[in-house]
Amino acid sequence: MRYLQADKVFNGRSLLDGSTVLIIGDKGELIEISDDGLVPSDKIEKLEGVITPGFVNTHCHTELSHLKNKIPQKTGLPGFGKQIIFQRATANREEIKEKLLAADHAMWNNGIVAVGDICNTADSFEMKTNSKIVYHSFIELLGLHPEKAALSYEAGMLLYDQLKKHGLRGSLTPHAPYSTSFKLIQKIAEFNIENNFPASIHNQESEEETKFFYGEKNGFQELYELLQMDLSWFKAPMKSSLEYFIPSLSDQQTILVHNTFTSKEDIATASSKNIFWCFCPSANIYIEDCLPDFNLFKSEKDKVCLGTDSLASNTELSIINEANYLLKSGVFTLEEVLRSATSIPAKALNLSNIFGTFINGKNTGLNLLELNNNNINFIKNLS
Repeated sequence: MRYLQADKVFNGRSLLDGSTVLIIGDKGELIEISDDGLVPSDKIEKLEGVITPGFVNTHCHTELSHLKNKIPQKTGLPGFGKQIIFQRATANREEIKEKLLAADHAMWNNGIVAVGDICNTADSFEMKTNSKIVYHSFIELLGLHPEKAALSYEAGMLLYDQLKKHGLRGSLTPHAPYSTSFKLIQKIAEFNIENNFPASIHNQESEEETKFFYGEKNGFQELYELLQMDLSWFKAPMKSSLEYFIPSLSDQQTILVHNTFTSKEDIATASSKNIFWCFCPSANIYIEDCLPDFNLFKSEKDKVCLGTDSLASNTELSIINEANYLLKSGVFTLEEVLRSATSIPAKALNLSNIFGTFINGKNTGLNLLELNNNNINFIKNLS
């Protein structure tokens, strides 16, 4: 049994004062949140800093971990996409496996206990079966031509069936509106709603996406031409990508990821849907050298969560690095930022029953943080 006390305890929802003592069982499970007046002082392990539950990484691509430092920064999203396609085609299988394991271990050491992970292949499944981290794998489907929706869906289901054979949790998800047809997004939503699964979609990560949907010359057209994809059938809807695809979601619980070029009007459009907003600031800087306008999302503070994206677009898989972008923006309070790293992403991934807050009888992870000049420093994983 351990009795942990720190300067502050964040329980996943709010900061508790320094008299709080966490009573932790031999398997890391929470026995009770108590008060130092009720526990013998010689048993208390006193720590400097803030204790929090384990972090939840809402958005990652672990299967791209072998591409760390291999793609130039600030190429823009279409240029980044070209590099991903070409470099994955020549990747070494042993290196992929090795880097997957390293990324998983690094996230655990950085205090991450659960991850929403994008999958285009089965490469990460073996790693996940032996990980200390709980993964929700989003099987990602692509297919812009509506006539190919059924074929794309069937391919996604084959990969989903492989995931289930490994005993792993997951769901289907669209890639992005510029790469997935309305019909396919709708078909995915029907499957997820029937099974009460969340989905995740890359949303308005680049200004080129907006241009694509307004029929302006854009980098995605050039990318598709390079891939010899016929776009002669496509007619730009002359509206924002979010406005275009949002009706296809119905009431599916959906995580919109990046939101770098999301407008006030887009946020209003999404207000009637079951939406979470995930930010991956380090990746936005790496690819587009641009951040979302966090001020627009102040009213959405209870739906804001954080992700790391991949090591192809980030130097480190650290939720604290992402949290500091939010904190330094001045838009969100410390408690709100800590929620975006714990309880809100747990809710977005349907993991609130096991992660995100301190739950009696559960090992939800234990992290120790330090606050210094409006900056959060990760000290260690206490689990």
